[in-house]
Amino acid sequence: MIDMADLPFPRGVRDLMPNEAIFKNEMLKKAEYILQRFGFTTIDTPSFESLKLLYAKNAIGEDTKLIYELKNEDLGLRYDNTVSLARYLSMHKELPLPFKRYYIGKVWRRDEPQHLRYREFTQIDADILGGMETQADAEIIALAMTLLGELGIECTIKVSDRRIIDMVLAKLGLGADKHMEAMRAIDKLEKIGAEEVAKLLAGIGMEQDNIDALSAFIGAKGSNSDKLEHAAGLIGDKVLPGKLQALLDTLESYDLKGSIEVDFSLMRGFDYYTGTVFEVKIEGEKNSLGGGGRYDKLIGLYSGKDVPAVGFAMGVDRILEFMGMSASNQMTYAKVFVAVVNESNHAYAVKVANALRKAGIPTDLNTAEKNLSNQLKYASAMKIPFVAILGDSEEKQSKVKLRNLESGEEQELDIKDAANSIKRSIHG
Repeated sequence: MIDMADLPFPRGVRDLMPNEAIFKNEMLKKAEYILQRFGFTTIDTPSFESLKLLYAKNAIGEDTKLIYELKNEDLGLRYDNTVSLARYLSMHKELPLPFKRYYIGKVWRRDEPQHLRYREFTQIDADILGGMETQADAEIIALAMTLLGELGIECTIKVSDRRIIDMVLAKLGLGADKHMEAMRAIDKLEKIGAEEVAKLLAGIGMEQDNIDALSAFIGAKGSNSDKLEHAAGLIGDKVLPGKLQALLDTLESYDLKGSIEVDFSLMRGFDYYTGTVFEVKIEGEKNSLGGGGRYDKLIGLYSGKDVPAVGFAMGVDRILEFMGMSASNQMTYAKVFVAVVNESNHAYAVKVANALRKAGIPTDLNTAEKNLSNQLKYASAMKIPFVAILGDSEEKQSKVKLRNLESGEEQELDIKDAANSIKRSIHG
């Protein structure tokens, strides 16, 4: 016997209990249905990519240090799904554009584990490659809000545009070669606070007056229109603020639940974003549930030809936590457990189980050496609502003794009638 002390559990990952795994699967089924309803198709890509791809021209940015490299191979585990998508499109140029794709799968990051920050986690991704900017951005944001809304989560979408920040930084005298460093610093605002961000900005050469002006800009209050007007005045250009306003106007046509807020402190962590960026926030929650943005240059890193693109990624683990996954009490998909009084009734039990399964009812069948009392205890522990009890009498009459474990009600029925009774209870 191996001592579990010799088999320590890895940091930054977790096991799910049956009730949690079922809750997760059901949530993902619903999410996938919504993604398909919006006209998105799916693809499948490997769990690992070449390190040359993952490190290409620093596409991910400073987070490349979090990539899991496979020992003795020029490969790394998938850090996110967007880089794999960019590689995929560069290899499959025959795909018609716009290409609307979703993917649900695990990604890996060699991050420092903390609450709701894992090293292995599941993401829901959706992207539109090609198409018109405002319309595609609106479709992606509307999809994110609809998906969460139908999962019972009302959110606020914070939205910005990196091109506006670029122009603000230029107006404040910061060289273009320092803009990405400044954006990385601003992106840390919520995590480290304004004072520490100011130190980072000073470290890349910004004067204190300009740091103060930048802080006032990204922290501006008021309506979305007020913020966009202020941006237009500061940069002396109405085009980009006008684009952001057009996006907000388009989103109004979707009749979405939740709110949309312009927030110029929002950067998003990846260097590959080139325009609109957005993040999903829940009132009172520190961590975002996901986010995304426009990345018009990423595909060109691999194919040599830029393709306009926008997408989002959502953290499934955080969504499940917010939905109360651990409180779920569903331990199995089975709706009925077929129990036997005697082992000699097993062949008939198989016949009954087959009939119920063919009728579309998830059915568990006793396979253990347990007496009837223990079989009933097992069904109760697994939260299975019905038990079909089969003894010599039921077998001779081709009947089923159907017991509702919640109410205790018991009926002797034909197999077909038993199936119909269970269906009525399940579907209402």
